[in-house]
Amino acid sequence: MLAEKTSSAPSSPRSLIHNRHRMSLPNSRAYIYPYFTSREEAGVMLAKRIKHYARYPDTVVLSIKPTATALAYEIAKELELPLDLFLIRSFQYNGMTVGAITDKSDQPLLKEQIIRGCDIPKDVIDELIAKEYIELETLKKECCPLNLTLPCSENATLILCTDGIQSGQNVRNTVGILKNILGYRGKIVLVAGIIGSDAQKIFMRETDDTIAVLCPQIVGTVASWYKESFELANEEISQILSQAKNLSKNIS
Repeated sequence: MLAEKTSSAPSSPRSLIHNRHRMSLPNSRAYIYPYFTSREEAGVMLAKRIKHYARYPDTVVLSIKPTATALAYEIAKELELPLDLFLIRSFQYNGMTVGAITDKSDQPLLKEQIIRGCDIPKDVIDELIAKEYIELETLKKECCPLNLTLPCSENATLILCTDGIQSGQNVRNTVGILKNILGYRGKIVLVAGIIGSDAQKIFMRETDDTIAVLCPQIVGTVASWYKESFELANEEISQILSQAKNLSKNIS
């Protein structure tokens, strides 16, 4: 399924806001008007687009970005599916992403071609990995993921949720970790409030389904598409996941 674009009529206020936003260049001083009032609103919109996954067997909703947990919660609640936070940390060398780690495995995902091409010493990579594991453990302690067992059958489905995608490096690393490190064999569905059109084309090839509310040519910053400018604190993320745990009990 192609990423969906807004179907608002040309004269609607939301359509006008969308058009003005799309016309704003990343470095422009012009005011950029948000499209979504909140991550929750984007989550409700996305849930309507994937309602065929409601109560789908062997299916888990994963927030792949801590600040998108509120969005993912709305999807899980509407579809009556379990929710968890999937923690990863990507790391860079001289501005290039060279790998990523997850708390679910001691094995890192490494961009071997880039590492060899740039002749990056092993001790440098090891130092980057060690630093990211410290950050990852802090996130894990403060956000309190539920550590749900991921479905492992070929008939399983993971719905990966994020509020928006620019370059898509973190999302690409998440997919790579799931397939190449954790050995996940099921279906991967990527959903986002907004995906840049170039990134959308890439993920249509790398996932089984990629769905977005908006897919403009120019994204700018993801945060600029949301009226709520603040990000969730780790304590708030933990509270949302606790609510999701109670929700799963009621569903079962």
